[in-house]
Amino acid sequence: MRLTLEQLRACIRRIPRGKVATYGQVAAAAGFPGRARQVVWALRAPPGARLPWHRVVAAGGRIALPGEAGFEQRLRLESERVAFTGARVDMKRHAFDFTRSA
Repeated sequence: MRLTLEQLRACIRRIPRGKVATYGQVAAAAGFPGRARQVVWALRAPPGARLPWHRVVAAGGRIALPGEAGFEQRLRLESERVAFTGARVDMKRHAFDFTRSA
């Protein structure tokens, strides 16, 4: 089965305000476990795609984007009242469960 951009983007669009998912969780929810790197590829959307890119984080709630992009991601998450423990999202409180919202 071939992984498509739209399958991944559809999963990313399901993540609501105040919740986050890891790259691996998005890939698994799209039916492609183990394909987390392809989620990064899907997030490189053309302008106007309006993906909530900031709601996708690395394993353990880590912001993987460097520099200003990572700072912007954290600010966007904080504006949605996502809590952090140090440099990581509090995944116990904010992890999105794709299976509960299917």
